[in-house]
Amino acid sequence: MKNLLLSCLFITAILVSACKNEKQSKSIDIPDGNEKIKVTELIDGNTYTYIKGNNENSEIWVAIRKQPIEIGKTYFYKNALPMKDFHSKELNKTFPLIYFLNSISSEPSGKADPHSKSQMKKPSAVKVEVDIKASDDFTNIQNIFKNKDELVNSVIKVKGKVTKFNENILNRNWIHIQDGTEHNGNFDLTITSNQTVSIGEIVEFKGVLITDKDFGAGYKYDVLLENAERLNNTKSQ
Repeated sequence: MKNLLLSCLFITAILVSACKNEKQSKSIDIPDGNEKIKVTELIDGNTYTYIKGNNENSEIWVAIRKQPIEIGKTYFYKNALPMKDFHSKELNKTFPLIYFLNSISSEPSGKADPHSKSQMKKPSAVKVEVDIKASDDFTNIQNIFKNKDELVNSVIKVKGKVTKFNENILNRNWIHIQDGTEHNGNFDLTITSNQTVSIGEIVEFKGVLITDKDFGAGYKYDVLLENAERLNNTKSQ
């Protein structure tokens, strides 16, 4: 009887171990910090691709800069920025909860560097030809970056040509301007505002200058003019 009991326990242990190994063989080794989503629905906007899918816990929505995504495929991401009750104007749809992503991949990325100050990349900009006449009323981009430590948290006025405009991201509009000046390769100033502009316009804004702002999801700025108010309405191409 004792031998029979030991045999049963031994067989049970073998079956449990086999099941465990089978389960592990079907799983994917996901590095720390990665999340995954299996896509079930897609909505393409002008700026973003909105992705509905299942992760290991629930059904979620994520948004990524517009790019090709396949329904039924599993993707991996990290550093997601959650936004509650986010309303997309281009879709006329409100998401109770959506996660904004900086990047997404069909393969899990490596472990994050724990010594890295930030995993976010600084948004890139392309220099354009523009020459804004200097004025005592406005601070040019060269002086903003050169004297950012002295100007931080100050209200300043800026004037420049709109080179990029993204509407209603993280509940604000994002405006990039250039004025023809630069400091150590910095020639592009980002402004957040609730007002709209057109690319090519010469605009004037007043706002609070902040530094080292990291919103997550790829939105990291050394210098940012935040919650700015537009001072002019003249369009100039």
